[in-house]
Amino acid sequence: MNLTIDQSGSIPIARLAGEWRATDDQEYQDDLHPLVAQAGSKLIIDLSELSMIDSSGLAALISVVTHARLSGARVVLVRPTPFVSGVFETTNLDGWFEVCPDTKQAGELLGSA
Repeated sequence: MNLTIDQSGSIPIARLAGEWRATDDQEYQDDLHPLVAQAGSKLIIDLSELSMIDSSGLAALISVVTHARLSGARVVLVRPTPFVSGVFETTNLDGWFEVCPDTKQAGELLGSA
């Protein structure tokens, strides 16, 4: 998997591409957790190029969102691929995650147009 983080705007955007497998978990959690460690932090995670996520990758994503919520931060997922959306639906996490169709709407939801 490839992770890029764009911090040029008011809300960082993490873009995930490829396949999120167990071997990627710790590295990407180490990159994402600091972005949501403080109360009031906001993060958009763009899933539009994430072709596959396994159970370990899903657990890592849940960990990042849970960490954000416990810290008083907020994470919005954007444009999950059909495969990833299917995983969210199958695991009943589609209502647990905040998901938006694009980064503009995610920014509006987070309070930054």
